[in-house]
Amino acid sequence: MKNAVRIATPLLSLCVAALATSPCLALIEVGVLTKDQAKAKYGITMHARNNGDAGIKVWLEFKKEGWLEAFNYAELRMEDPKGKHLLTVHLSENPHHHRRPDGVTAVAFSADPSQLERCNFLVVCYGSNEGDVGYIMKVKDFLDLENPITEK
Repeated sequence: MKNAVRIATPLLSLCVAALATSPCLALIEVGVLTKDQAKAKYGITMHARNNGDAGIKVWLEFKKEGWLEAFNYAELRMEDPKGKHLLTVHLSENPHHHRRPDGVTAVAFSADPSQLERCNFLVVCYGSNEGDVGYIMKVKDFLDLENPITEK
């Protein structure tokens, strides 16, 4: 029994140390970006167009420069009408869009137009020039919800 304890104690310590240094447990600072801040400071723009039965396609475009050079991932986050979190979805980088300029990264989702006011993008950059940070961009702050289409 003593041998088992001698082996288990260091093994348990190693497991705890491995979990504590895992990036999935890392905390990031999260802030909110307005449309003007996103464009002026980071060159981030939000666009929308009709997407058939899928509703409205909404996407962010940006160059991987400055803080965004360390871009790791983006999420769609959706809230209920009272602001309570409903869902988070990981977004793939560079969804197909035939008119995107070279060197521009994009992330996108499609939703029913009535749901856009509760949709947000979260863009995360670990190890950026600002540290480990993420920024939330609320669709309702970037697009006119009465007429969200920015591109035909």
